[in-house]
Amino acid sequence: LAVLGFSALPAASMGAVQGSGGSVTFEAKGPAGFNLQGKTSDLSVSEMASAVRVSVGLATLDTGIELRNRHMREKYLEVQKYPNAVLVVDRSTLRLPDDGRDSSGAANGTITIHGQSHPASFEYKVHRARDAFNVTGAVHVNMNDYGIQVPSYLGITVKPDVDIAAVFVAHDT
Repeated sequence: LAVLGFSALPAASMGAVQGSGGSVTFEAKGPAGFNLQGKTSDLSVSEMASAVRVSVGLATLDTGIELRNRHMREKYLEVQKYPNAVLVVDRSTLRLPDDGRDSSGAANGTITIHGQSHPASFEYKVHRARDAFNVTGAVHVNMNDYGIQVPSYLGITVKPDVDIAAVFVAHDT
């Protein structure tokens, strides 16, 4: 299922941004209360020009069932062709909190999944502890927008809407 996950880092007086680790989760719903969840910890954050780039590797996405993982990776996400989901955000649109403070907001960026890029709005929260930024973020995407076939197995089809959340730490280098 369309998974990426994101949030972004604040802007203004930071040096270069780098980060890795963290986690990304997704949730898709289906009929009769069916709820599909997945997660990965393959996440990296970097700075490029005046933008923050959050990349999520999709090959390690885990739904808790190996057969479902294989179908999702091979048939729907086609990770051999499209190994990453990426969010790129202009740093100037993000708020940087002072040390020991929190900042939150909504911002816009460009999400690329399955080889297709589209604008997306997301919400984020950042807690700053010296040069570390503890980031959480959430975004909602629709698989149809990215050319991903809506998963269906044994008569159960999930809705194309996917909620994605990310948690990570990035550093001002």
